[in-house]
Amino acid sequence: MALPPRRRRLFRERSGNVTVLFSGALTMLLAGAALGIDTATLFLEKRRLQGVADAAALSAAGNPATADATARSVVGANSSYSAMLTGATPGQYTAEQSIAPEQRFQPTETDSNAVKVRVESHLPTFFARAFSSQKSTSITAQATAARIDLAAFSIGSRLAGVQGGLPNALLSGLAGTQLNLSAMDYNALVSGNVEILQFSDALRTQAGVGVATFGEALATSVTLPQVVQALAASADSASSAAVLQAMAARLPATKIRLSDLIDLGPLKDSVHVDPNRPVTVDAFSLVRAILEMGGTRQVASSLDLGIPGIASSRLLIAIGQRPANSPWLAVNAAHKIVVRTAQTRVLIDSRLSALAPLGLGSIRLPIFVELAQAQAELSKVSCSAGRAMPTAALDVTPSAGEIAIADFDETAFPDFGRAVALKPAMIITTPLATVSAFSDTKLGGVSAQTVWFTPNDIATHTVKSVSTGDVARGVASALLSHTDLRASIVGFGINASLLTAAVGTILGQAATPLDSVVDQVTALAGVRVGQADVWINGVRCGTPILVG
Repeated sequence: MALPPRRRRLFRERSGNVTVLFSGALTMLLAGAALGIDTATLFLEKRRLQGVADAAALSAAGNPATADATARSVVGANSSYSAMLTGATPGQYTAEQSIAPEQRFQPTETDSNAVKVRVESHLPTFFARAFSSQKSTSITAQATAARIDLAAFSIGSRLAGVQGGLPNALLSGLAGTQLNLSAMDYNALVSGNVEILQFSDALRTQAGVGVATFGEALATSVTLPQVVQALAASADSASSAAVLQAMAARLPATKIRLSDLIDLGPLKDSVHVDPNRPVTVDAFSLVRAILEMGGTRQVASSLDLGIPGIASSRLLIAIGQRPANSPWLAVNAAHKIVVRTAQTRVLIDSRLSALAPLGLGSIRLPIFVELAQAQAELSKVSCSAGRAMPTAALDVTPSAGEIAIADFDETAFPDFGRAVALKPAMIITTPLATVSAFSDTKLGGVSAQTVWFTPNDIATHTVKSVSTGDVARGVASALLSHTDLRASIVGFGINASLLTAAVGTILGQAATPLDSVVDQVTALAGVRVGQADVWINGVRCGTPILVG
């Protein structure tokens, strides 16, 4: 059956087809608009909200104790948006590679150095409303910021005054040449500081490896004069720089690699000095450690100390090789600094006042000291009370070892692979009489002890000590208090009370000046008997950085 003409015209009619197509595609257009416009708006809002979270975390990390108030203030400053603070959690951030990134932040309100901030915002939708009853969607952002606080410290001694050219004897002996250092030169070195990265930068210039990383520069073979010139270029005072330049002119061209002495750890790949992360040491300690590398590690010197009661002294010092993976200064993965002393042997062989009433000449008193490695590690830096009131803590392990009044085979003295066999020292030897003396004290090892430094301690560079508890008094006093004296007269082995009493009196009078000599010699060598002396050179409260 044929269609009526009207219907046939309707099927042939093509006008208005765009309206039909548009009506059919409108749903897809709305869906595309919802996907494009609403999604783009959501993405932009997410980025803006992340910026608010970052700013709040950075501000709050400056003082985690007031994290919530600080973060709320920053979020409130963005009041033109609908951002809300939903959490500001203080915690401890540990930058250890061995710890999974998501585990490096641990919430705590004690010694916190980081803050995790969470913010939320409700974003109105536009075209998406056509497909959902929700007129807005919730988005969140979080950020973690940490403040890496740093401290520079030293282990050893900052003796203000020394006797009889001891610093010159020590450094000249280590260098193998006469350096002609005065007491004023010593004071300039011990009061001057060197920033290790600045020193590494100057070393690149001296070694002609300007494009190398700091780690590569330290691994380059360089001469002692080049190293000390680099020290002079990076010293923080003109007086210490002048002393170092004069030393460089006198040193032999012995080649060393400083990577055996200094391990920069995560900083070794750096090529620029970061002023926010200084690694600072005193110039005297660093130059002593450098000369130990380039010389025989032995000092032999005769000294006139100018101390009443001590006619003369013979000094022997031997410094052991550092164990593998045990450099003098190391920076670990958490950017914490570890400083270690070396195994050391010291002999101070002194001649004391004559026994004139008995006509037996002078008394010889050899004091032997052997000390193992001591170590100090930066454990905490706190700026929670503000940048002007920082505190710091060091974990300090003093040296174990031995002190004695004794004789021994001096050929074994520089050989740290051999134990020194001690025997009674012949302190008086004449045709009429001989007197022997023997005293031996073992210094027990202890575990690390934490030492805290207040803002005033840091400002005044206060020296604090950690002791093994074995030596309550000076070394000589402690040894002489239980010395076994034995006298032989004209071949008869007797306990000659008169002679031993006279010798004991002279030894007792010499104890205090001998304590001073032993203390100064060991301190200049970078070790202390039965204790470790540490002090903070300075603290830098770091600028917060985003860590998550």
